[in-house]
Amino acid sequence: MSGVAAIRIAAVIAIGYGLWVLAGGPVRFGAGSEALTMRVSLAQPVTWLVGLLALAIGSTLWMRFAFAWWLGLAAVLFQGWRIVYPIFAKGGAPRLPGAATLLVLALLLVFVALLFMPKARAACHR
Repeated sequence: MSGVAAIRIAAVIAIGYGLWVLAGGPVRFGAGSEALTMRVSLAQPVTWLVGLLALAIGSTLWMRFAFAWWLGLAAVLFQGWRIVYPIFAKGGAPRLPGAATLLVLALLLVFVALLFMPKARAACHR
């Protein structure tokens, strides 16, 4: 797979994730130690921020801007940390997250894998 194709697929994932968030799909934000579900309301400004940022990252990745590669990497690592940290922060054995949480983690992992494919970083040269 060429670097441009990997970046384009990553852009589609980011745009899809952003639309999913804005449509009221599952996202993980500052829930208590008991909550492993991912529902939020569009009334929350953070939901709009994440959704619009994902759309911006996806559209700028599609156009292969260099800053989009770095911003996408930072955003996915931060979002992954926000999802995984509460699972392991509580003492004892971690609880198995719900299917929606696992789906988001899988999307984040695929996104990072696509960003780190050979020549993908070089494809973002603008």
